[in-house]
Amino acid sequence: MNKLFAIVFGLILANSGKSQQSLPIQMDTLLYKYEIIGAGILDYGSTSIQNEFTQKLIYGGFINQAMIDRNSGNHKLQNRAGFDASGEIEFRDYTTRIFNQDKFGYFVRGGYYNYFSTAYSGDVFNLIFNGNSSYKGDTAKFSGTQANLFSFQKIGIGFIHKKSKSNIGLNYYNISGYSDAYIRTGNLAMNADASNLQMDLGGKFNYAEGQKFNKGWGVGLDGDFRLTVKWLNEATAFFQVQLKNIGYMNVNNVSEYQSDSTYNFSGFKFSQLMGDSALTFNSSSQVLDSLGIQKRSKTVHAMLPGFIQIGKVVDQQSSKVVQSYFGVRIFTTLNYTPLIYIGGQVKLFDWMKIGIQASHGGYTNFRIGFYTHYDLGKYHIGIGSENLIGALSKSGYGESLHLKLSRLW
Repeated sequence: MNKLFAIVFGLILANSGKSQQSLPIQMDTLLYKYEIIGAGILDYGSTSIQNEFTQKLIYGGFINQAMIDRNSGNHKLQNRAGFDASGEIEFRDYTTRIFNQDKFGYFVRGGYYNYFSTAYSGDVFNLIFNGNSSYKGDTAKFSGTQANLFSFQKIGIGFIHKKSKSNIGLNYYNISGYSDAYIRTGNLAMNADASNLQMDLGGKFNYAEGQKFNKGWGVGLDGDFRLTVKWLNEATAFFQVQLKNIGYMNVNNVSEYQSDSTYNFSGFKFSQLMGDSALTFNSSSQVLDSLGIQKRSKTVHAMLPGFIQIGKVVDQQSSKVVQSYFGVRIFTTLNYTPLIYIGGQVKLFDWMKIGIQASHGGYTNFRIGFYTHYDLGKYHIGIGSENLIGALSKSGYGESLHLKLSRLW
């Protein structure tokens, strides 16, 4: 993916957010017969790695020592990074009577989700990109480092309250990828001339083996509950509690690698550890034994990486020129700190609205976002980003691109 593609992709991505966690969420009080909604997200961020560095890793290019040094200086004791590449499509039927009542309709929803997140020490970055030479006579510490990767797809069905747009649905999930790692204890000590090393390593790594698309299954809930309240100078305001992919997953054929050992190397060379012959698949178990790493197969039972978002939403039918929105978002299993956001929307025309928001948390720290929303008759389109600085500058800490398009009848 080159830079031109990234720019074009950003221009077609939207941020009106009815069915995903994009900001802002909008409240539409009009009644329709049918609605089709498509949404997509490509969002990555970091507390410590700037875009100049990340773009070289993703798009290719030379990473020089000055770039490594700049990003190394950004790292603190604990750091975070992650990405979200997801999409959904949804069909809503407001004509069918559910529970033999006119006030309920139904929806069918499908989606795909890819999440990666990590929390790590600054020494991990230095070991990867500077090697162990920078720790002569010192100790690199990477205790508490963790990372996970999830890929899954879903199909769901549920019912919706026609007037309030509150809804709840039940989903079935196909788990196509799963891995996680956690280093409970990690230290690498070296003497002044790097002739002796001591590594304390206690932790585990889980990985779903095999080439099959189906590596497990899951069940979970989506929910979107809208509340109308009195609010300051506004006649009414809408608040939302949104739940997405809250549930359970069962992942089969997971290989777990676990270590709780201390390693000492004198005149360290990799060939001395592995032997003179190259490492092959047949000898890998012998190497694991020599390192004191235990391997076993298991089935993982865990929570899905769902999220909860609570906040005030904007009223799409309001006559007010300016509206506010704010809230908080958390993920259930990712290395994602609670994200707090606040923003405002300005109605330029009846068919065009723009907004800006500030947020703090998630995979990174402070971000500024911008969006524009178009009501083109039966079509609703939005364009924007939750990380405007990252979209415009290589000194930003991530990029955020979103897509939203809906068709109404």
